[in-house]
Amino acid sequence: MKRILVLLTILCTTGNAGDLYIIDTHTHFKGEEQIKRQIERGQKKDSKNTLTQVVTAVDYRELADRLSIAATLVVEAIDHPDVDLNASIFDQAKNSDLICGYVARENLSDPEFAERYEEWKATGYLNGFRFRREELTGYLGDELARENITRLAKDGMVVDLLITLDQHPDALTLATDYPDLKIVINHAYGARMTDGQISDEWKKAVSETSQHPNVHMKISSILNFAGVAKPAPNDLDHYREILDHCYDSFGEDRVIFGTNWGVCTHWGSVDDVVRIVEEFLAPKGEVITRKAMRDNAMRVYGISPEKVRK
Repeated sequence: MKRILVLLTILCTTGNAGDLYIIDTHTHFKGEEQIKRQIERGQKKDSKNTLTQVVTAVDYRELADRLSIAATLVVEAIDHPDVDLNASIFDQAKNSDLICGYVARENLSDPEFAERYEEWKATGYLNGFRFRREELTGYLGDELARENITRLAKDGMVVDLLITLDQHPDALTLATDYPDLKIVINHAYGARMTDGQISDEWKKAVSETSQHPNVHMKISSILNFAGVAKPAPNDLDHYREILDHCYDSFGEDRVIFGTNWGVCTHWGSVDDVVRIVEEFLAPKGEVITRKAMRDNAMRVYGISPEKVRK
């Protein structure tokens, strides 16, 4: 009921309560071959862990329709030896009206990266790559990787960063060394509350990173911010300090929404993930809400309107 009231407030000026207005910039789809390789490496299949389950666009459709999600940008969930499995997402994208693009994982230090990059780019569904934690540090110290980052910046690709505060200096270096590179910090810089409080260290990192105009903040996986086991709190006030600081630091044009489905379900309902952010944005008006939930993603990731459901 809360979400319905919030959505009606957002859409009251359009007169279209059925509007598929959200671009979900963070979902993880996984295929059978990927799960098979994970198990062969020793990972145990767990019915409560979506990262050990096959997940496809077919599984995503019902919730997308229910939550006014027009399309999703799939984000990698593969290991470095499995870069060939990026192909499975591109194959899905060709046959699904739900996938508007892909942030892949690759090895930018690999001499064969350039050839694969051109192949992925030719699909029309590649929007960028994600760097994880110490991987960012390694790339900054590798000449070939730096050449490839320059190539990404020139082509308008995005680099998503899945990093902790330990890599904050490297994030600042990346933003400084490549001012034309579009950078998106994932999951609100790994925000985690302790006893309901967020650290001053986190606030400082968010503020410093926001000083670089080429850096954007992805507000995704919000229930995970609570730092508690399932179920996480599902009221806006619990997360307001984090959302306020992200919004005040980055502004209306550099915040981007994502669910982190299905990983977000480890802490609670994806419906609450969407509702809490909508509820936070609603008082700011429909224009700002649509920027954060849709327009900023379209612009930053270069998502073609033709790849988005009407």
